[in-house]
Amino acid sequence: MDGVNGRVAALQITGRRDYQEDSFGLLDERDLGLDHGEHAVLLVADGMGGHVGGAIASDLLCKTFIEAYSRSSGPIVERLRTCLDEANAAIAAAVAENPALDSMGSTLVAAVVASDGLHWISVGDSPLWLFREGQLERLNADHSMTPVLAEFVAAGRMTAEQAARHSSRHSLRSVVMGDEMPLIDVSSRPVAVEEGDRVVLASDGLLALDEQEIADILKKTRDAPLEDSGAALIQAVEGAGHPDQDNVTVLLYAPTAD
Repeated sequence: MDGVNGRVAALQITGRRDYQEDSFGLLDERDLGLDHGEHAVLLVADGMGGHVGGAIASDLLCKTFIEAYSRSSGPIVERLRTCLDEANAAIAAAVAENPALDSMGSTLVAAVVASDGLHWISVGDSPLWLFREGQLERLNADHSMTPVLAEFVAAGRMTAEQAARHSSRHSLRSVVMGDEMPLIDVSSRPVAVEEGDRVVLASDGLLALDEQEIADILKKTRDAPLEDSGAALIQAVEGAGHPDQDNVTVLLYAPTAD
């Protein structure tokens, strides 16, 4: 997918899975009926709960979130919170209607690029990065056990090797499942964006690459169409050849702000 006047590109692969549990969504200023200024809404969701449940959860989350944002108004962060609550309620309603879906849920990372900068809300471990001048900065919190284990390593409670092999390192501490979400990451203030920046949202399948590898690829393809940057990231994941490679979704956005 490549649209919004070349400002966005989205690519997906299933990895070593035979099904796709990731979903993504997009709105821009035209969808929102705005006749001036930049206003893009970008969303990636990584489902869990099995082949059927995970796909349903991520798709329902994206559709509900996007629809809720389209009819909302007011400060952006408040809109993002409202959209998350509506998406969480939609999953709860789906589970109530079909108890077989009881274990389904999804991560969420949603970003809004507006005239005052970049806002976001996220639950789970799907990353949001800002790429600028060769540097990649993760903006949202990681709600997996990975940062907790890193704290244990820093405190001398385990070695880095033990943390890397820990069976719970990818376990999620918060997820959208129609219930209470113990951890929600929301931007406290907008982050300034500049023309030439890249906003990157992804499912955790992209983390088969480390952040330096991702930054190097974005740097090498910075003058190419966004679709080419996304394709290069996907090719690098496939080239890594991880035997348990998860689904991968990459959503790239090029702001036009000064």
